[in-house]
Formats: sequence, structure tokens, C-alpha cells
Amino acid sequence: MSMELRAWVYTRGQLAEVLGCSEFGSVYVPMKLAENASSEKERVILLPPEYLADCEEKTERELKRLRELGFERALAHTVGHIELLQRSGFTVCGGNRLNCTNSESMKFFAECGLSDMIVSPELTVQRINALEKPIKTGFLAYGHLPLMLTRRCPIRNGKPCGKENCGERITDRKGNELDVICSDNTVEILNSDVLMLAGRLHEFDADFAVLRFTTEQHVTDIAELYAGDKKADIRKLTRGLYYRGVE
Repeated sequence: MSMELRAWVYTRGQLAEVLGCSEFGSVYVPMKLAENASSEKERVILLPPEYLADCEEKTERELKRLRELGFERALAHTVGHIELLQRSGFTVCGGNRLNCTNSESMKFFAECGLSDMIVSPELTVQRINALEKPIKTGFLAYGHLPLMLTRRCPIRNGKPCGKENCGERITDRKGNELDVICSDNTVEILNSDVLMLAGRLHEFDADFAVLRFTTEQHVTDIAELYAGDKKADIRKLTRGLYYRGVE
């Protein structure tokens, strides 16, 4: 298929499996796992911490070290990341939290020097297709997407533990179990339903689709589904807002 598949990983196990999958082009990798992918630096897009207020200087030092090791691309979660990454010598890729929703914002980020952009998941497929695309454009196509980003862990009632996929969950008022994933200084609370667009990629006018792996232990079967653009037999899934828009 002509659309590039990109993987977004959280753990060492996922990273090792993704690097062995020919279906994937670029891979979004947390900075702390970067050296586990040192043999394939050209595929890596580094993921800095999403929250920088308590770690910007430390993050910049580590970014510059990784740049010296040969890593070239990194993702900007927010506007505040762009200058930091450029100052550290990286080609900057745009993340979905930049909330790029229209052609004007695409133009703005292109003028800021970004090489590509994951557009907002609040866009419908029609709006994505209608965007002017001065830079490479992608969208989130798979995963338990974050519902909330917090500074405190709701399980421990304290700061994030930073563990890889600790397996903890909280339950919402409807009885849905939501996975909780800690990084070093933030916590993501994930949607209980998985975003699944396998079999629908051909409907999107985009350069790449991002498969975001969070709690998955194995990724090969999912990669094969998307590479063949085949429909998945999964009961609890969502198409996100791509077909119904923001209500």
C-alpha cells in the first residue's frame, strides 16, 4: 500500500517487535528507549516528555546527547517543544496534541519548519481529505487513545511511577475499565475502546497512518491487518470522531 504505516511504542518489547516488522516505516520511540533502536536510527522519531516544566534542561541535555549519537528526528507534542527540538538539532515532526485542525494551521506549522504533522483526531475523514497539505500529513489510526493527561497517578494518589505498563486500571461511572500508564512525570488515562481503522485506510487522503501501541503485548497481527487494509474482528472498538465529528 502507498500509505506509510508508523508505529508509536511505549515498551522495549513493543519496540523490538516493531523494528522486526517490515510493515512499519518510522517508529515513535520514547527517549529513554532510544538506544534500544540505535541500529535503525533512520526509522526513529524520538518522543520527549509531554510535560517540560520540571525537566526542560535535563531533556535538552539528553536530546543533544542523542543527536550526537545520530538520531535525527523528534516529535513536538506542543508549540513549546518546537524551539527546544530545533535548538537541539532535530528535524521536528508534529504530534496530534498540536491540535492541527485546518489548512491555516498546517501552513503555520510548515512555516515553523516542521517536516510532517499528525492532525487532530477530532477531524472527520472529509475534513482531513480537504486539508491543504504543504507537509507530509498523517492521522492516528489505531490504539487506546488517551482520554486525559494528568500530573498525578490516580492509582497511587501521587506522582507517576514511570513503570512500563504496570497493568493498573480505574473504572469510570459506566463501569468501563480504563488503563493507566505512567511516564516519568505524567500519567495517561486511556480510552477503554480501541480505535480501529483497519479496512478503512483507503478512505483517507494522507501520507501516513499512526498505530499507537500502549498495553499491547504483541503487535504483528495488528500490523498485518493494516498493511493489508483488512477489517478486524474486534467487538469493543471505536472509529473515533472520523465519521461523526465533534458532538
